[in-house]
Amino acid sequence: MNKKTALYKQIQFQIRDKIMSGKLRPADRIPSEQELMDEYKVSKITVKNALTELADEGLIVRIQGKGTFVAADVPQTGIPPFGSPSAQAAPLIGLIIPTLKTGVIRKLVDHTELFLKEAGFQMILSITRESAAEESRAIRDLVDAGVQGLIVFPTEDEKYNESLLRLSLDKFPFVFIDRYLRNIETYTITSDNLGGAYDTVSYLLEKGHRHIALLSPENANTAVQDRTTGFEKAYIDREISIDKNLWCHVPLDILRSDRALDYITEFWGGHPAITAAFTLTEEIAQLTSQALRRTRREKDVELISFDDPGIPNVSYVQQDEREMARSAVSLLCEQIKSAYAPQNVVVPVKLVFR
Repeated sequence: MNKKTALYKQIQFQIRDKIMSGKLRPADRIPSEQELMDEYKVSKITVKNALTELADEGLIVRIQGKGTFVAADVPQTGIPPFGSPSAQAAPLIGLIIPTLKTGVIRKLVDHTELFLKEAGFQMILSITRESAAEESRAIRDLVDAGVQGLIVFPTEDEKYNESLLRLSLDKFPFVFIDRYLRNIETYTITSDNLGGAYDTVSYLLEKGHRHIALLSPENANTAVQDRTTGFEKAYIDREISIDKNLWCHVPLDILRSDRALDYITEFWGGHPAITAAFTLTEEIAQLTSQALRRTRREKDVELISFDDPGIPNVSYVQQDEREMARSAVSLLCEQIKSAYAPQNVVVPVKLVFR
């Protein structure tokens, strides 16, 4: 077993799996503490922690002077109610997402569920509604429910979250998908946000556009930050001066209110020289399209979006949600099998023209 692994959790998971799969039947003897110490090359306290949690779950019973045994009443089929650490037919994986409103996230959920099922897992979905408090609660509830790992799509503002940091420190199997927290070392799966933005703005510059607007949510998460960096790099590499007055990062409190459209419309009213715009999310693209119609400029501005906003004649950067989901499940499985070596996977994107 890798020395970086959360050892007691891995031992706990492996014994639980043997019980759930029927390899260990009710009343079967569990290896002794010494046997487990020898098998996993770990300390006595590590083994005690693993067995204590299994006993707390009601999966094993410890009889002084005789040993540790699988509990007589452990069910070995069926899915437990959420929040219960009882046995289940397939081991559970938690998927935590901020919303189901975007096409990208809906596709990620669909593909993730499929790949988890193919890997022998059952998915539990939790929606945080962009709340860091709900994110912490979801992590706690899913871990208490006995999930073997987590795939986390962080909240939009990516505030410091002690629950996520604790997962990393404990080396609990989990993967960040799409967004991530830069101060937490773990596995991450992202699209090539910087490259996608760079290619898009390069395309617009090569067409002769110079006054290109950038519109996005507040620059508060890694996806927006990397896309913004890609936008700027396209100008820098061509030694073209950039006017950041044409950047509109919409504050999150406004974006989540009914004031967002007015805010973006006001931005357009103050910048008549803009000839092209790159929006960093599909939501912002839809609001920008409405604002352009309001100001009667939709025919004068070339609009391109990161992600498909579903607007006729609007080109977009297409993410590969299927590959992101496949990679996330693959890396999670590696961790569960005791391999722990944090890495960042960047999935290519492509510009789709309409």
